[in-house]
Amino acid sequence: MLDFKPPKPNSFFIKVAQGLIPFVLRGPLKISKFVIDPESLDGLQTVANYPTVLVPNHADYADAPIMFGLSKHMGEQFYYMCARETFSGGIRSFFMQRFGVYSVVRGSVDRESFRTTRSLLAAGKHPLVVFAEGEISRQNDTVLPFESGVVQLCFWALDDMVKADAVKPLYAVPIGIKYIYDEEMWDEIESALARLEREILPQGLATSEDLYERLRGIGAAAVSTLEREYRLKADANRSLNERIEALREHILSQMEEFMGVTPQPAVLPRTRVRALRNLVDAEIYRETEELSAYESQLHEQRLEKFQEFYPDLNRLINFIAIYDGYVGENRSPERFLEVITRLEREVFGSSKPRGPRIAFMRFGPPKNLLDLYEAYKQEKKQTVQDVTLELESEVQALISGMSQLRSGEPRM
Repeated sequence: MLDFKPPKPNSFFIKVAQGLIPFVLRGPLKISKFVIDPESLDGLQTVANYPTVLVPNHADYADAPIMFGLSKHMGEQFYYMCARETFSGGIRSFFMQRFGVYSVVRGSVDRESFRTTRSLLAAGKHPLVVFAEGEISRQNDTVLPFESGVVQLCFWALDDMVKADAVKPLYAVPIGIKYIYDEEMWDEIESALARLEREILPQGLATSEDLYERLRGIGAAAVSTLEREYRLKADANRSLNERIEALREHILSQMEEFMGVTPQPAVLPRTRVRALRNLVDAEIYRETEELSAYESQLHEQRLEKFQEFYPDLNRLINFIAIYDGYVGENRSPERFLEVITRLEREVFGSSKPRGPRIAFMRFGPPKNLLDLYEAYKQEKKQTVQDVTLELESEVQALISGMSQLRSGEPRM
């Protein structure tokens, strides 16, 4: 397992970063405005003196800086649980830890991270931010299923309080973050579709004038190309969604077989992808000083083979939540560009941020988990699952409730 990166909050670094956060949001992240719903914020402020875990959706790379912006707005320091692989490079890790960020190896029993989380929640000095989806969904209107580990850690923290005879309320606060483009984006969408069509469609092929049909055509062409690449026979009787699911399962099963992992089709794809990525990372970051020359040779050979799978892992992560019809349900500029971004990452290897965007934030009612502690002691697994689903549903409701927001319309 990768080494644990503990939080090392430094008030000076946090103040400087909070002062710079507006420039970060407006610059590389293209967030022109950050709008916090004042009425729902009142609910969060009522629990300011209690242990609190903040549970936002995770649709965009801007979410973490947005939460840092919330800490500035509240004049507060937050702690942040963050995926271990984001602590790349010594200087990046140094600053992240000074901002109150600590690591977790997703999809594993990361005891050091769990112990730190329980301690922070039991102490309750500052709110803790946890993205319960576990991955960036890249979908502005929907949430991925929440991981139950967040709620489980909260109840474990209550266990610790009980043992220490220091029981107090522990609140979980659902948060919805939604991004709306602050200017007309249809010309940008048409230009992006044309660029993708030139790269992926046969030369001279006539395309529809309807933007949505053009997007579907590009998506279908990408799936067909990947089916050939992975030697997966296409079935003309299958829908595009069925082909996407079959392709995802085919790639996952191939990787699991190579790495000696038993395929588990019933398990969520992102959970299986995480397990594979942890396996690759464990080999990459393995301590080699005490290995014999022969063991080092085998390690290098295994490492070379494992690293060949990184593009496949990134591809799976990129398409983990995509499905045909997402844009058709609501042909908004945001949904068009979310799918276009995925396709650009697949076809070109990267995608540029577009904007400017307005970031809206709304809070659900704080949920006091102490009120559910007796139920938890009676039915631990069921209570954790129920609370996790409630938080997920509340975050989804917050996002859906902001769907009518558009530039030029009344704002929060």
